Amino acid sequence: MKKIKVIVIGLGKIGLHYAFDNKRKQPASHVAAIMSNDNLELIGICDPDNKSLVKFQSEYNKKVILEKDHFKLFEQLEEKEIDFDIVVIATPEKTHYNVLKFCISKLSKTKTKKVIFCEKPITHNLTSAKKISEMLKNPKINIVINHSRRWSKVWQDAFNLKSEIGDIEKAGFYFATSPENKEISQIRDGIHIADILSWFKIEKKTAINRLNLNYFLYDFHMWGERGKIEIVNFGTELRMYKMKKSQHFEGFNELQLIFKRKINESYLNNTYEEFVQHFRKNKKLSTNLSDGLKAMEYFEKYVYVKNLRR
Repeated sequence: MKKIKVIVIGLGKIGLHYAFDNKRKQPASHVAAIMSNDNLELIGICDPDNKSLVKFQSEYNKKVILEKDHFKLFEQLEEKEIDFDIVVIATPEKTHYNVLKFCISKLSKTKTKKVIFCEKPITHNLTSAKKISEMLKNPKINIVINHSRRWSKVWQDAFNLKSEIGDIEKAGFYFATSPENKEISQIRDGIHIADILSWFKIEKKTAINRLNLNYFLYDFHMWGERGKIEIVNFGTELRMYKMKKSQHFEGFNELQLIFKRKINESYLNNTYEEFVQHFRKNKKLSTNLSDGLKAMEYFEKYVYVKNLRR
C-alpha cells in the first residue's frame, strides 16, 4: 500500500531533538514518530540550523530533501513533482502565522486530502489565529493543532468517564511549570489547560493553581456530585472515585477508589497513528482548527494572568 508522505518544517526540540532524551517516552519528536510508523514516509525536512540537519543525517541516514527553509523545501518538491499528504510545522510559535499562511496558499488548490499539523499554539495571539481560520477556504485541508492531551488514552478515558460522576461541581489544575518555561510565555503550559477547559466544557468551574515550587507538577482533579476523577503522575495515571456510605462516620458519604489506569504513552505515536487511519479509513480527527481557536480564546479569558510574577 502506498505510504503517506510527510514533510517537517523545523527540527528543534519537538521536531527532532526530544528523540534523544532517554527519560521521555519515545517516540518523543515528530521525526521519530514519523520514522517509527511503517505507514508513513518522511520525504523532506528543513531548518536554518545546520547542526540539526547534520544531526538528522547522522542519526537516521535517511535520504530526504534537506533545505534551510520552507520556501526552498516547497520549491524542491514542486520541481521534482513530489506530492505529500502531511506537513508538520514545528517552528517557534512566533513564526506560525507566516508559515501557516504560506502553506495554506501553496495548498489552496489541492484536490486531495491534506493535514497541516502545527505545534501549539496556532499563533502568538487570538487575532492572528482568527486570520488563519479566515484564510482556510479549501475543505480538503485540515489544520490540526498539537494539543497533545487529545491523543492521550488517559485523558480520553477521563473525558468518557466524566458522566459517571454526575454533574461537575468543581475542577482544578495544580501545576508548577518546568524551569525553562518560567522564562517563556505562559502559553506554553497554559494552552493545554485552556484546551482541556474547552474540551471538557468546565471553563467556569475550574480553578487554575500555579504553585511556585522547585519541582515539576501537573495534576488535575475534577469533582462531580457522585464522585471524582483525577489525573496525576504527569498525565500517566487516571483514578476514578465513586461516592459510597462512609466507613468512618455514621450518616456520611465518602469517596472510594473504584478504577485506576496507568499508562506511559507517546502522544505523538498515537497522533500519527490517527493520521494514518484518517487517510486510510477516513477516520474523523480528534481535534480541528475550531478547537485550536477555542483554546486560544479560553487561554486569554480563563488562563492568562496579567503581570504574573515568575
